[in-house]
Amino acid sequence: MKKQTKIEKAIDKRIERAYYASCSGIPINVMDISKVFRHGAAQVAAGATDPELQTSLLAFVRGIAVKA
Repeated sequence: MKKQTKIEKAIDKRIERAYYASCSGIPINVMDISKVFRHGAAQVAAGATDPELQTSLLAFVRGIAVKA
């Protein structure tokens, strides 16, 4: 497994904060967590602000949410 750089860690922390702020309580499959982080990283790379990142993650997570 590749060791993360400081920048990658900071991006992951930003995605994690945005996820917990906007998607907490939405059930997703544990195997989809990497998809959430890939989506978030793409948004960060595109220059998304924190509110934009939260909105984008919420829409993405709703799309992959486990249906009860």
